[in-house]
Amino acid sequence: MSDKPIENYKPSKLERIFQLKYFAIIISIFTLFCGVMAIVIGTIRLVESVLILTGIREGMAGIYLIEAVDTYLFSLVILVLGGGIFKLFVGNEHTFKDSAIFSKINDFMHLKVLLWETTLLTLTVWCALSFFVDPENLHYEQLILPVSILLLALALKFVKNR
Repeated sequence: MSDKPIENYKPSKLERIFQLKYFAIIISIFTLFCGVMAIVIGTIRLVESVLILTGIREGMAGIYLIEAVDTYLFSLVILVLGGGIFKLFVGNEHTFKDSAIFSKINDFMHLKVLLWETTLLTLTVWCALSFFVDPENLHYEQLILPVSILLLALALKFVKNR
């Protein structure tokens, strides 16, 4: 044990570099970049849908529209994850205080529940898309995803009620 009191302890430069805060900033920035790229991909799918609806291109506009919504929801999950990591590791209680979503995140449990809810919504849209892509060729294996979503929703209900 060191003879220095804890109050007078000053971390070395190497210890300051390896603080979790710096890694969390890097992870948040990369996650933000991934979320923005997912928004760009969703916008491309939305433009494809509009081009089909206006008659410029041929295809099924509804499929591209649902894919755009699904991609936007996925980007929302990624952005919430990045913002939650930033708030938990870098920010303080005043970080994102004006945000309706991030102001409620105080610990990992709140972040986990928020990500769980947005992931369930994204999975629901993705599941609906799988039924619309080829409605004439349905198999019983396609029921695995809706049953999984139901089980995840029940598990979320139990976690929130504890």
